[in-house]
Amino acid sequence: MPTPRFLFSMRLAGRDHGGRVMEDVAARVFRYVGWTSSAIDELVQALNAVVGPGAGSGEEVEVQFRARDGSCEVVVRFDNREVWRTSRRLP
Repeated sequence: MPTPRFLFSMRLAGRDHGGRVMEDVAARVFRYVGWTSSAIDELVQALNAVVGPGAGSGEEVEVQFRARDGSCEVVVRFDNREVWRTSRRLP
C-alpha cells in the first residue's frame, strides 16, 4: 500500500482558534495516516498546548499537515510566524 502524500492547511482567526473544530480535523488527519489512538491523543494534546496559549491574542493561526516521504509533519504558525513543528514516521 503506498504511503499517503498530501498537504492540508487550515487558518483560524479570532479569539477561539477553532477549539473543537481544530481538534476534530487534526484527529481525522492523524487517523487517516494510520496512527494509533494513543498517538492521536498525544498529538492533539500537544497541538492544543501550542494553539491554546495564543487563543486570547487574536492572532491568525495556521495549522498545516503535510504527508510525504513516509512521514507526516505538523506546523503551526501565528500571523505567518512559525511557532511549532513536529514530524513522525507513518506506520
